[in-house]
Amino acid sequence: MHQDPLSPEPDIEGAIALLQSPDMQIRQFMAYLLGQAQSIEAVEPLISLLEDENVGVRGAAANALGKIGDRRALPHLERLLLHDNRQLVVWAAFALTRLGEDYFHVLVNALRSDDVHIRRSGVLALHQLGDTRAIPPLLALRDDVEKRFDGDTTVAEAVARTLADLGYSD
Repeated sequence: MHQDPLSPEPDIEGAIALLQSPDMQIRQFMAYLLGQAQSIEAVEPLISLLEDENVGVRGAAANALGKIGDRRALPHLERLLLHDNRQLVVWAAFALTRLGEDYFHVLVNALRSDDVHIRRSGVLALHQLGDTRAIPPLLALRDDVEKRFDGDTTVAEAVARTLADLGYSD
């Protein structure tokens, strides 16, 4: 990970230890941070977190494993593709695609879901993936004004941000 020379090194060991926290939000946030840090030391603990009782924690662990890019996670992530929770499937597909397996079609299929949570997860995963193949399917959601919760942006706003970051302009 590229660090600002003035910022302190992340406490990877401390973050890994907090993956065992009884607080679901702490486990989820630590998984996110370890993915951002692209910590190879966190791969095995994150693989273990794919079995967490909380689906959000499992999704954060899958996302982190995709960002880290260690292929040891492949068989564990592939099992998640069969999960009943479609958001978890989206994050497993994202991670697998980042690891060189092409599950891009799963992310595109998420954009067609009736569930706003799944559509938003698909948009976010495609945004993080940064693959311009996402532009045509994202264009279909430019008028989607549904939100996941009151303070959230609409799907269309998330799509606009993603399209801009992918270099698309009308």
